[in-house]
Amino acid sequence: MPEGRGSRIDSVNPGGFALRTPGKLPDRLRTAADLLDQAAAADDKAAGRFAEARVESTPFGISPQARELAARWAAALAAREADARVLGDATSDLAGRLRMAAESTRSTGFRGRIAMAP
Repeated sequence: MPEGRGSRIDSVNPGGFALRTPGKLPDRLRTAADLLDQAAAADDKAAGRFAEARVESTPFGISPQARELAARWAAALAAREADARVLGDATSDLAGRLRMAAESTRSTGFRGRIAMAP
């Protein structure tokens, strides 16, 4: 941001928008939580597709190389399924945190930043 234009607001409140639109912060947090819920549902759907692909995979042949390739493919699908489930769970947890933050800003007048776990 160029010096002199809004930099004072940002230096006082590094989070930015809370001071400019205090009444809309809980709504923004709820909207973000809803979007995160949609993303978590998409992650769950992807995990299901990876699981289906792993179960429905057919052997590539009877040679040792074909069996090795099929085993690697199944392992890759299982890893992607696990990754999608972990991502979906973390996304859902973050949505819950945003909803709690939305309620706390409404009841306490909180204007600070929301801390997120690494």
